[in-house]
Amino acid sequence: MKKKITLIPFKKLSIFFYLIVLGVFSPLLSALSSPLQKDTTISLEFPNTGNRGAPKKSTGGGTRSEDETCLSNDENEPPLVALMPNRENKAKTASETLSFYGYIPTTTATEGEFVLVDEDNNEVYYTQFPLSSTPGIIKLEIPKTVALKPGNYTWSLMIICDSRYRNRDKYVEGSLEYVVLTEELENQIKDKPSLEKAQVYANESLWFETLDTVAKMKEENPQEWQELLTSVGLEMLAEVPIVDCCQPDN
Repeated sequence: MKKKITLIPFKKLSIFFYLIVLGVFSPLLSALSSPLQKDTTISLEFPNTGNRGAPKKSTGGGTRSEDETCLSNDENEPPLVALMPNRENKAKTASETLSFYGYIPTTTATEGEFVLVDEDNNEVYYTQFPLSSTPGIIKLEIPKTVALKPGNYTWSLMIICDSRYRNRDKYVEGSLEYVVLTEELENQIKDKPSLEKAQVYANESLWFETLDTVAKMKEENPQEWQELLTSVGLEMLAEVPIVDCCQPDN
C-alpha cells in the first residue's frame, strides 16, 4: 500500500518561509534601518595630572586682604574656583582659541578680571568683564589673535571687590602649558563625534579641549559632564549652570 503524502498548500508554505526569514533577518534589518547615533555614551575620566580633591577656600581662592569680602560666606556654596584637573591648577592645551572656565560664587562685585602672562612675565592677554548677579560657571575665550606659542603661561582670575582698593580682590591663580597639536592627533579627531574627540583629548591630557568639548554638550549629555568633573574632584560643580554672561569688554 502506498503511503499517503500530505502536501502543504503553496500559500501556507510561502507564509511559513516568510516567517522564518523574518525571524532571522528582522534584527539585522532593524539595526541597519536605525539612524546612526552621532555620539555614544562614554565613561569619560580625565587622567591623573596632579593632586585632586575639592578645592579649599585657603587654596582654591585667595584674597589680598581679609578685612573685607565681596563673596558669599555661605559654607554650603563652593568658593571661587577655576575648573582645572588638579589642585595646583595646572593643565595643558593645544588650542589657539583657548576657553577658560571658572566658578563665580554669590558676590556683590560687578566686575571680574582675567590676566595671562608668559614665561618672561609679559602680559599676553588681559580683559575685564561684567559679572552676573547669578552664581555659576563662566566661560572666557582667549582669542586667536593672542597667538600663543609653545611654552608655559600663568593666569589669574580675579573678582574686583573694590576698584579703589585692589588689595581686596578675590582671586585664583594657575598655569598652563601650550603645545602644538600633532598631525597624528589631528587625524585621530578628524570627523569624529564630539564625545570621541573628548576621549582623544583626555587620553592626551589636553584638559582645556576636553572640558570645552564636553561643556558644549552639557545639556544633551549631563552624565558625561558629571563624570568628567567627578574624575578631577570637582563633583560639587556638576549641577551648577553655565551662566550666560561675562563677555569681555575688549
